[in-house]
Amino acid sequence: MYRMVVTDLDGTLLNNKKQVSEANVKAIQNLKDQNITFVMATGRSDVMTRAYTKQLKNVDIVIGCDGAVIRNIRTGEILCENHLRSETCHTTFEICKKYGLQYYVFAKDELVSDDPQNERFLVHQKFNQTVEEDEEIPMQIADDLNEYVNDHIIYKIVVSHNDTSYLDKVAEVIKKETDADAIRSGKKVLAVKARGVSKAEAIKKLAQKLGILIKDIIAFGDEVNDIEMLTLVGLGIAMENADDVVKEAADQIAGRNDQDGVGKELEKIFGNAGK
Repeated sequence: MYRMVVTDLDGTLLNNKKQVSEANVKAIQNLKDQNITFVMATGRSDVMTRAYTKQLKNVDIVIGCDGAVIRNIRTGEILCENHLRSETCHTTFEICKKYGLQYYVFAKDELVSDDPQNERFLVHQKFNQTVEEDEEIPMQIADDLNEYVNDHIIYKIVVSHNDTSYLDKVAEVIKKETDADAIRSGKKVLAVKARGVSKAEAIKKLAQKLGILIKDIIAFGDEVNDIEMLTLVGLGIAMENADDVVKEAADQIAGRNDQDGVGKELEKIFGNAGK
């Protein structure tokens, strides 16, 4: 019997407007009525999920930064974390500069850049203009990111470029020249995190804490950084809009993220109780 459902956000639970559809909300509420734990596992920092945890009342735990941190979003308690060393950050920044890549960091409680023109950082700033104050993403422009990382916990470095193959090339350089892992979490985004950090490893740790067997977990995902968790759990489900390599790794395929794919698949598995 399945006891936990874990889902990625972008390209999976969220539609193309970055919203949780009403159909998905109802399906997730159904899980609460059946005492099934629901967990978000995202490449985002957990502080970037406030709009969604506000909407989904039964979400307490978020696996953030591709598995670098597990936090109870309601109490603020950190259940597990694995952050980057400051030296690793410094070397990664130098590699990014050498290859002409934009970058910023996911710190413990905020997003930080020292480049006011960072394109992805600007996207987050625009998002903050569209939501309520308690849903805003905490952000800061630092004078010097190298100095900032010396005194703060850094879970992840977000590196961006429009050329996917170029990003993959730089990922290999980062893995060779630092003690970090680098993996794409989108076609234009590279996630740099402490070696051994992944959504799959975070799920293992969380399952142990909650006394849930891995075989009793369902996971949904659409990107390369979801493959490990899809192959780990009892039932790994890829979205129809996922990369082919992700679909090949999954046990089955759900509908598209923009067509309530997660919600419809949950209805098939758990029924409509609670509606």
